[in-house]
Amino acid sequence: MAAVATGRSANESRRDVRHLFTRAAQALRAAKNAYREGGVVAVERLASDAAYWRFSPRVRRWARELPRQEAADRAFDAYYGTETAGEELLQNLGIAAGDVARGNGRYRPVWADVFHQALAALGLDCERFTFVDYGSGKGKALLLASDYPFEEIIGIEYSPELQRIAERNIERYRGREQRCYQLRSICADALRFEPPNKPLVCFFFNPFDDDTMRAVLERLGESARSSRREIYLVYTNMRNVREHEDVLIEHEDLVLLSREERYLVFALQPCSG
Repeated sequence: MAAVATGRSANESRRDVRHLFTRAAQALRAAKNAYREGGVVAVERLASDAAYWRFSPRVRRWARELPRQEAADRAFDAYYGTETAGEELLQNLGIAAGDVARGNGRYRPVWADVFHQALAALGLDCERFTFVDYGSGKGKALLLASDYPFEEIIGIEYSPELQRIAERNIERYRGREQRCYQLRSICADALRFEPPNKPLVCFFFNPFDDDTMRAVLERLGESARSSRREIYLVYTNMRNVREHEDVLIEHEDLVLLSREERYLVFALQPCSG
């Protein structure tokens, strides 16, 4: 018994050492790439980001909850016959490197409980509104939104592969509480998408880097100024909204209505100009 236990421990130790060397090699490659692209400043930024992901309390809380949420995602797909669970690296989907950075690097499905909490904070008569999901991925938020009586639900997704999956999910999904059946997924660049000339609920599940988010907000503001109507924004981040909230808070057209750890709700009230 002792010999078997010792052998198992040695195997585990060797795996741990291999894993350590693999992680070290990956870190070294990342540092070299960062230096080639942006010099010492880029390496410092990479180190800062790595420290945040390793030590931040909000990230550690998210990581502890992640297995439960991933199990809920798999159960959702098993029940409805959809494909929304899991993580997809955008670089593996044929997306150019610059666009991968714009899209925060990966696809993940929104957590259903956070989605419904954020929608409840709106307190709207949804029948008058069109729901638009910017960076809709495989369409999980579109399916969840169909539990509400929106006039229409639209997903905007840059990746053709993710958008095709979203279309299949829309075809398959029949929710027990479903109240909207006008769902569609569009393969488009959010920077070129023209928002519908209707009252809107615009949903963002941490889809963009800061510069892209600013550009999308400017486009929404221009649309609102050219055709005055009710427009609300819901921003969610499963770790903490603090990661990118400055981009939203500082925007002069946005009025904060509700703030929680994982979601922000705004009314878009464009200044005259």
